[in-house]
Amino acid sequence: MTERPQILICDDDKMFHLAIKYVLKEKYDCKSAYNTDEALKIVKNQSIAALLLDIEMRTPEEGIQFIPIIKEVDPDLAIVMVSGKTDFQSVKKSMQLGASDYIPKAFQADDLAHTIALVLERQKLVQIKEQQNFEVNTQQKANQLIGRSSQINALKKSIEKIKMSSANVIITGETGTGKEVIARSLRGNHSDGTLAPFVAIDSATIQSSTAESMLFGHEKGAFTGAEKQTKGIFEEAQGGIVYFDEIGNMPLEIQAKLLRVIQEKQISRLGSSKITNLDFRVICATNKNLDEMVKQGLFKDDLLQRLNVISIHASPLRERKEDIPELLGHFLHQYAKSTQRKLKFTAECIETLQNYNWPGNIRELGNLVAFLLTMIEGDEIDISDLPPKIRDRACNKKEETGFYKKVSQFEKELLTQEYQKLDGNVSKLALSLGMDRSHLYTKLREYKLH
Repeated sequence: MTERPQILICDDDKMFHLAIKYVLKEKYDCKSAYNTDEALKIVKNQSIAALLLDIEMRTPEEGIQFIPIIKEVDPDLAIVMVSGKTDFQSVKKSMQLGASDYIPKAFQADDLAHTIALVLERQKLVQIKEQQNFEVNTQQKANQLIGRSSQINALKKSIEKIKMSSANVIITGETGTGKEVIARSLRGNHSDGTLAPFVAIDSATIQSSTAESMLFGHEKGAFTGAEKQTKGIFEEAQGGIVYFDEIGNMPLEIQAKLLRVIQEKQISRLGSSKITNLDFRVICATNKNLDEMVKQGLFKDDLLQRLNVISIHASPLRERKEDIPELLGHFLHQYAKSTQRKLKFTAECIETLQNYNWPGNIRELGNLVAFLLTMIEGDEIDISDLPPKIRDRACNKKEETGFYKKVSQFEKELLTQEYQKLDGNVSKLALSLGMDRSHLYTKLREYKLH
């Protein structure tokens, strides 16, 4: 049985209590308080949906003076003011202090019931809107791209454009470069302000025996153990995004099933002949060269053509080391929030971290900060606090700066020469050098060639 909303009546007239309870008894559970002191105790200890508050009780404005007090205890409480005489100044003052509505004591039963229903519905809509705003703000903070490097700035601009599109996207990049963060940053909102769905799945976990059920859902009794109707991931993502992490790990036989639903935007649940039309966007991430996999027969070419409408490359951390200080600050804030600790890295420590090559990329950096927060007792993190693996390799890298500088110079000269030879045709250049085009664009921007 559904629990009825609780209404608190705060009035010094006992007959008024009886009249209110008689009118509202079918829909609401009514509580009584005969002054504001009693009302305060009840609101502090019980879940009250609305308060009917008399303006005049022990003093002419006891009800009005009580509004800011009760709002401190429960800011969301709906308050309906009640008065035996029409005093518009008192009503206006009540509304300014946070009351939701007003009714005269000489009320009609239907008017009272309608007013209570109206303020509760209004309160519910406000709470839903606040929750929506909280979710949107939380999502934006969680999926922000940290850094001010040329790569990150270019990526942010691309995302703003891609967000407006419904085209499928492939995000390429090494493990730990934040491909899912990029995917989530492409998540939009519905027209009512709510977040569009984002359903993420690790491609390697889709097994042939359960693929159709996982992708398309099933009806009750469709197979042994199917005890209830279940939606598949495409249906769950209706109006939003299906995100396939490491799409290169998906078995070939499942790729064929995926191709069909992306082409047709229709599914039939297992055990049903009913066809459901869907609206979704597919975003995939991979750390593999899918073009190479197509040549080797490990990835379906027609699926790649469907998925690779827009391509984004997540640059490795070693190519945007100027972002490391800001990323360190982000992770310190994120992980130290619960402990209230205020740690900082010394300038020498940050320089050492910038000299390290970060094979695990942003994920490795985040794990390092979590490790240091656990192990360090002081409020400052220095070079000596770093794990030997990072400290030693960073120091070796610093000593070899001359060598890496020469390698970088050779790379720039080679790219400049080939770029000019091919009149700036990036497609031909990528083919000539055997490079992924997204990665090539990053290099060309790095050397200010394109």
